[in-house]
Amino acid sequence: MFEPPQSVRPRDTPVLVVDLGTTTSAAVVVAGEESVPVPDPVSGAAAWPSAVLWDGQQMLVGTLAERRKRAEPESFAAEFKRGLAADVSVVLGRHRFRPVEQVVALLAALRLEGERLHGAPITRTLLTVPAAYTSADPRRARVIAAAEAAGLETVELLPEPVAAAFAPVAGPPLVPGDLLLVYDLGGGTFDAALLRIGERWHELLGHATLDDCGGREIDALLAARVHAEGEAWLAPLLSSAGPTDPATMRLGMAVTDFAQRLKHQLSAAPSVEDFFLPNAPAYRLTQADLRTLAAPLLSRTVTCCTDLLARLGVSPHQVAAVLTVGGGSRMPAVSDLLQQTLRLPLRTTDDPDLAAVRGAAHWLPRSGPRRVPAVTSPEPSIPLSFAIPGGSAQLLRWLVAPGQAYVAGVPLARVRLPGGALWDLTARTPGTLDRLLATPGSEVVAHEWLALARP
Repeated sequence: MFEPPQSVRPRDTPVLVVDLGTTTSAAVVVAGEESVPVPDPVSGAAAWPSAVLWDGQQMLVGTLAERRKRAEPESFAAEFKRGLAADVSVVLGRHRFRPVEQVVALLAALRLEGERLHGAPITRTLLTVPAAYTSADPRRARVIAAAEAAGLETVELLPEPVAAAFAPVAGPPLVPGDLLLVYDLGGGTFDAALLRIGERWHELLGHATLDDCGGREIDALLAARVHAEGEAWLAPLLSSAGPTDPATMRLGMAVTDFAQRLKHQLSAAPSVEDFFLPNAPAYRLTQADLRTLAAPLLSRTVTCCTDLLARLGVSPHQVAAVLTVGGGSRMPAVSDLLQQTLRLPLRTTDDPDLAAVRGAAHWLPRSGPRRVPAVTSPEPSIPLSFAIPGGSAQLLRWLVAPGQAYVAGVPLARVRLPGGALWDLTARTPGTLDRLLATPGSEVVAHEWLALARP
């Protein structure tokens, strides 16, 4: 499939920038220098719940799914990003859906809402993905396939820690060459990454992930505490219902939502008193209680960071700062623990949940043309090779067909670098494409002959 060269220029094309999170997702439409957030159409919130519900005819997404989950708990799914590695189907209602299909539904909803706000079709996307989604990881290919199935034909990837580091950050500015430790406590996982700050790109030096150490695990611990301490008034609600009974599922959802509400309130208050039911006793929780409950999990995140630095041969005093992102980093216990253990300056964003999507939207129009001119020879049949950044890339598609004439500077092909960024391979001089030597989907290396052309 060939595209006209004018359709591939990033500055001329609206781009849907998406942070696909385990518990929440967010999107921004970037067109030139202008960025427009894509809020959830039901709640108006900047972040959409990463949730779906099959109502028997269509897939409901985001807050619409969240608000129906207690009515139809057996048709509801969330945190499906965690299942992308195995991609095993689950039953929603009377149908089975793979995690990648649930991602398609979420991305399609984001695209449609983005198009409504932008007023025109959007076929290009920039997805932020965990640093663990390397070229060998099957989740990377499935996320790309899901975006394409959602109608986003051109898919670019940006590692989440790199994106977050481009977000507006409080405190003294970082300068090129600084080492930045990104501490990302999200709803589903914990990710640590070490970056070297640059002008147009931050180099990802290493990363580590804890797949079972996110905000949801803290919610589960708190929900278990609520269950234990409120057994006297929770037990009658269940009677003889089994674990898969809708009543049991509804109660579990309600207790988890209540625990999450308590946790969020404690981000700004030293203590909270709330009611699960109007006739139930008041439930009281303090920041000290939450700190004690979360201490084992938070301790693991610090160990993950120190192990990463040790593996990379970097001592803490070489790190300029720690950037805390992800909704879990709102807890005062996180900043207290990091200051006590790592003893490094902390940097924060105004909304840690949106750091990745805002950083990616900030980076995109400032990332430059990202084009590599062809290297040619004076022979009658000119071989085209390119000084590909980093030495290798995946050839996505040819933008000029054999026999088609082109002018100097026009994009001939598009490649995806190992980090996920898209680059266009351009013509240094005018000519006519004669024969292709590399096929889409193949791995290509710098200075390898990819095509032959005629002057």
